[in-house]
Amino acid sequence: VRAEIYPDSAKMKKQMGDANDKQIPFVAIVGENEMAEGKLTLKNMTTGEQSLLTSDEVLQTVRG
Repeated sequence: VRAEIYPDSAKMKKQMGDANDKQIPFVAIVGENEMAEGKLTLKNMTTGEQSLLTSDEVLQTVRG
């Protein structure tokens, strides 16, 4: 799976805007809550749907 890590410390809105501009289909978000649970929040940039998933579930979703 090809991935890109946002290179700068920027607000979430700017990061999501950049992902939209690059037509990135999914964004993985890892914050304090996700770290505590050992999961990631995966956002579908087309539908706006967000799900809290394990890394295996993220791979299944992204790969289709």
